[in-house]
Amino acid sequence: MQKAHSQNRLAGHAQPNFDLQCAAMGEAKRKREAVLNGPCPCGSRKTARLCCFNGQGWHKPPAVLGFKTLPATGRVEKCYMKELGSCVAPISAEHIISDSVCRVLMGDGEFSISGVPWLEAGETKIMAPPQATCLCTKHNSALSPLDAAAHYFFASLKSYLEHDAGSRHAILSGHDLERWILKIAKAAAVSRNLARGRERLSGAFSRDEAILDMLDDPRHWSEGAGLYCIMNTGDIAENTPRFQFQPLTDEHDEIKALAINIMGFRFELLLEAPDLSNHPSLIGARYRPSRILISYPTSTNWVTLSWEDDKKHEELTVQWLQRR
Repeated sequence: MQKAHSQNRLAGHAQPNFDLQCAAMGEAKRKREAVLNGPCPCGSRKTARLCCFNGQGWHKPPAVLGFKTLPATGRVEKCYMKELGSCVAPISAEHIISDSVCRVLMGDGEFSISGVPWLEAGETKIMAPPQATCLCTKHNSALSPLDAAAHYFFASLKSYLEHDAGSRHAILSGHDLERWILKIAKAAAVSRNLARGRERLSGAFSRDEAILDMLDDPRHWSEGAGLYCIMNTGDIAENTPRFQFQPLTDEHDEIKALAINIMGFRFELLLEAPDLSNHPSLIGARYRPSRILISYPTSTNWVTLSWEDDKKHEELTVQWLQRR
């Protein structure tokens, strides 16, 4: 406002431009009210001002799972949460990668998989999304809010990358996305679907004793653990409907991190504070990005990730390029 007023004053048109400024302010206020009285960009169907707009800005709190407080009911031996004593039979037929996310990635096409120990090196197989059968129905249901958050993230990001349909905004908790990645990694590990080359990994995590706590509550993630974007300014990400993850192991062959590719965006998910001497890819990486901003010539789309750690988080800005 000060800059515009100064320029207008120098041009010698104070009164007309003041009127224009008032009109612009009024239009901006009307647009703001329309957004706040419209549906919340988290997809809840609630009014934005009664949901994720807190008066100062947008914030989506993480889902409260509470499976550590479920009443005791018994154990189902194949459930990796059986130590909680709150299992309900039978074992569910959950997918390693959430069925809803697979459907987003497939679109009208088919599901293909590669890099698992039961396929030859370099082999890709078209098949139904694989199942893990490592959770009882109760604990699989308790984790379903993470599946819903991942579905919303993938569906929004895919839509924004593929179609310039005007400015759009989606918001979710970044902690829910982190926990969903950990959830699918745990399912892949327990079902012995992780490998280094052709060698199956044991499925042990460097923080095995903390995995259930980390899934249950973001506050159990240690300082510095979490999602890092390892792309650099100027990198070109080709939009492909693909999700890839690869375990990164320590000297004991225990999983300490995951390398991830989400539709061309490259991340690493660390389960503990990073040692940059062992993670050179994290030098200059963006820790827990605040949003992914997708810029088209005439519109801008945002996928906002909310965090509870009271740190300053950078955004990732993506400029759309016409394929030549």
